[in-house]
Amino acid sequence: MTSRSGLRTTQTITALALAALIAATTAAAQSLSSVARPPATASTGTAKGLIWKVERDGREAFLVGSLHLLTPDFYPLPATMEQAFAKADVLMEEIDMDGAGDAKVTGLILSKAMNPPGTTLTSQLSKETIAVLNTWTAASGLNVEALQVMKPWMVAVTVQTLALQSAGFDPAFGIDKHFQDAATRTRKRLEPLETAMEQIDFLDGLSPKTQDLMLRESLKSATDQSEVKTMATAWRVGDAVAMERIALSDMHEAPEVYETLLAGRNRRWIPKIESCIATSRCFIVVGAAHLIGPDSVVALLKARGYTVVQQ
Repeated sequence: MTSRSGLRTTQTITALALAALIAATTAAAQSLSSVARPPATASTGTAKGLIWKVERDGREAFLVGSLHLLTPDFYPLPATMEQAFAKADVLMEEIDMDGAGDAKVTGLILSKAMNPPGTTLTSQLSKETIAVLNTWTAASGLNVEALQVMKPWMVAVTVQTLALQSAGFDPAFGIDKHFQDAATRTRKRLEPLETAMEQIDFLDGLSPKTQDLMLRESLKSATDQSEVKTMATAWRVGDAVAMERIALSDMHEAPEVYETLLAGRNRRWIPKIESCIATSRCFIVVGAAHLIGPDSVVALLKARGYTVVQQ
């Protein structure tokens, strides 16, 4: 895995792939540092976004690619997206966002992200990563001892969450959060594809080598959120090709991360998605990284005979 792949991998999983990270890392980030946000910009709304219509045997559903953190100027969302949601009776998302934010669940997630007694963060890191960590903590005004209780993957995504929030991205404006709130107001049924703890287990099961590299590249890229901003711009205009190029072009160089956090989960979701399509008017919202590329949910549904057309 190159340094560029590490940079994109951590940014991609934070912004586009794992919804449960929002609850866990936001809590951790708040405990470490207050986030200085840039001034608000005028709302321009979203022209298109990432949405696909799925059809087979007279049944239809809609797939929406989510950015788990966004800025308020992406609202209002396009009418095609909101109208498709209004017609649905079931909202299917990665997890129950409200449940993941529950204090008890957040506590369980954070406990999973903590090292066992006798193990420290730096005891699991390479010398190169420790040097980068020391530089980052010094520049951030943090004491590295405050991080010693956390596992490397947790520090990696917490660093990225802090960086994204300092650039103005906020989980309160995430696409999945928007639609779950709307589903609650309109009393649509929510069907989660996973639990928050399952998502955390995916990260916790990554090899020590992968976690070390994720952390190192997360620290190196913390001051540069230009690629996430470019991805968000591509999302706004519905440019799936650009999204794939930016988010996934290097992900294949990180096969463990790609299989564990994207491809494998996509395959496991297909039976649940097909069941929802067969029985309900289903509106499906998952991280945008799951809907682009050769192993995406879109590609898997096409392979099973569905007509899937971007709107």
